[in-house]
Amino acid sequence: MQRWISLLTMAGTVAGAAVIFTGIALFFAAGSVPSLLISLSVIIVGPVEDLLSRWVERRTEPGTARVEGILLVDRTTSLVFLLLLLTAMLLPSSP
Repeated sequence: MQRWISLLTMAGTVAGAAVIFTGIALFFAAGSVPSLLISLSVIIVGPVEDLLSRWVERRTEPGTARVEGILLVDRTTSLVFLLLLLTAMLLPSSP
């Protein structure tokens, strides 16, 4: 089972990196703001969420405060992720 978890983790990391780099490239090549917003949303729920969760873990004692802090990070990053995706969808399409 651990092998599958590792494989899926690596595949998710590669797919996330592909989305981020593609979105940034499309923004610089064609001015695609929705692509940039999608890239930012993946950055928020990926490395930013991981960093914030580790920060909470290091600065809180094991127990309720740590669990609640990590849950707060999770819920906040999920909300920002969804708002960025919604914004990307609501932007006017190029003619």
